[in-house]
Amino acid sequence: MTLADKIKKLTNAYGVSGDEFRVAKIAAELMEPYCDRVEIDDFGNVLGYRDCGIPGAKTVMLDAHIDQIGFLVTEVTEEGFLRFTTVGGVDQRMLLGSELTVLTKKGPILGIVAAIPPHLQKAGDNKKSVPIPEMVVDIGMTGDQAKKAVRVGDYMAFANDAMELQGDALCGKAFDDRACLVCLLHAMDLLQGKPLAVNVVVSASTKEETGFQGGISAGFKVQPEYAIAVDVTHARTGDAPQVIVKLGDGPNVDIGSNSNPRFARKVIEVARAKQIPHIVTACPSASGTNAWPIQMQGQGVTTLVVSLPLKYMHSPVEMLRMSDVKNVGKLIAAFIETFDGRL
Repeated sequence: MTLADKIKKLTNAYGVSGDEFRVAKIAAELMEPYCDRVEIDDFGNVLGYRDCGIPGAKTVMLDAHIDQIGFLVTEVTEEGFLRFTTVGGVDQRMLLGSELTVLTKKGPILGIVAAIPPHLQKAGDNKKSVPIPEMVVDIGMTGDQAKKAVRVGDYMAFANDAMELQGDALCGKAFDDRACLVCLLHAMDLLQGKPLAVNVVVSASTKEETGFQGGISAGFKVQPEYAIAVDVTHARTGDAPQVIVKLGDGPNVDIGSNSNPRFARKVIEVARAKQIPHIVTACPSASGTNAWPIQMQGQGVTTLVVSLPLKYMHSPVEMLRMSDVKNVGKLIAAFIETFDGRL
């Protein structure tokens, strides 16, 4: 299975924050060839362990979250429409006309976010975004049918599957952050059969989009000395030219308050020695990644943020380059292979 196939397998599955169990099973299956043991905890976190066999060796935790933004049904109306709220950071401007999958007890149901035709709009309506409380999802059912099929509290997610574009570009939903788990799988693949001086725990964590709960739980359980949070970072687009990072730049290594400078410099040295394309950015405060909560576990964890460039974050058309996926995995593997547990 190629790296692109692994991304498709993970991101075509549904796992909105709080309901990640479907994708957790897939993550565990993909992780098993590279780990001594894999477990899924009651929180939905997937933890894969590779022990180096050295007594007293330090542990490095590699984390990527597997939840995705989405929606929860709040009401089934008498007319059969579904009212909803968001789970995680969803931009209401892009929702009208979107295709959603409603994850019901009896199976998935397709629906669309209703959009008023321009012929029926009032003057000025096309110049403002519609508030989410005014939106509804149409699943093509009568009120009675909808009330039997859908319950308040059912999750919904963007319905599209990943697709390959020109060059080595891939586009789809939930690349934030399942594509980064594939980066970690690539790193573990590159480390197969190589002796290590540290234990490695791969964490596919849950609920990051709603408050980092999975990272907190996984970090508390693993109690590592070091942790690398691998998450996406914004890449430059035509309407956001102020963004520094571009697709194809390779891994983005942060330096800042939850991305330890000594840790970062060590990884940057490896990138330069191995001639791995990379970019360095300053992150003086919270990074918005699981590095922030993981660093506060136990007596403190030395953390680092390594990021994968991504366009159109938190949309159904997130875009990445496979060269970046490969280089993020390559950098992490090169660092782990040479790391003796000391900075």
